Amino acid sequence: MRVKQIYSALAVASLLCYGACNKDDDNNNNNNNNNNTVNQTDRDFMMNAAYGNNAEIDAGSMAASKGTDSSVKMFGQMMVSDHSTAQTELQSVAAQTSVTLPTGLDSAHQAMKVQLQSMSGHTFDSVYIHSQVTDHQKTISLFQNESSNGRNQRVKDYANKYLPIIQTHYQKADSISRHL
Repeated sequence: MRVKQIYSALAVASLLCYGACNKDDDNNNNNNNNNNTVNQTDRDFMMNAAYGNNAEIDAGSMAASKGTDSSVKMFGQMMVSDHSTAQTELQSVAAQTSVTLPTGLDSAHQAMKVQLQSMSGHTFDSVYIHSQVTDHQKTISLFQNESSNGRNQRVKDYANKYLPIIQTHYQKADSISRHL
């Protein structure tokens, strides 16, 4: 029963974290595609993508060292590698668009970190991989929203480049979750 309560708490926290993604507070109503012009969708996307990358690196590192199932350990290592690369590229895009990215975890992922730190064995593996399924579902929506509603072409290109990778992560996490 405890694992179900954790999943429920994580789902609620994750929804709160991504709620701002659909805002579009666009004060510049012309359709100028200037590379440095960003709308609220672009800013929200970059902030949430940075939080997501930070969380995936942090939790992936924990899974690579604490995980007991080999597929969970390998998935964690892949998260560290792929999201480190994605974060470096996002930092470059943010610098080009004058957006300052967060360097830590948001409150939902910080709460998840605390929970994961207190777990071990099969419980850790199960909670970690199921949280990855949920996080990657939300991240897919975040990236699709940017692709459809963003203004800045560099930011949209980043979203379009990494969306297939995020979808692959989701599929792998979902597959692993089915045998845990």
